[in-house]
Amino acid sequence: MKERIQMILKAGANVILTTMGIDDVANKYLVESKCIGLRRVPKADLRKIAKCSGATVVSTLSNLDGDETFDPSNLGFAKKVCE
Repeated sequence: MKERIQMILKAGANVILTTMGIDDVANKYLVESKCIGLRRVPKADLRKIAKCSGATVVSTLSNLDGDETFDPSNLGFAKKVCE
């Protein structure tokens, strides 16, 4: 899990939205990296946020070879993020 989070953070993410939960260990890594993690975001809202920010909704980190990767082009941009 730590490697997955680091892969996303290394791509430049400072806000991560998920429809699932975020456990305490994952949340610890996000807090240490000064990254905002929002959990249980409804899928419809996630799609709208992705469209507005230019992001791509990613359902898996696996590629066709079975390796896990995260492409920085999946990230969007927002001038301001508030909850």
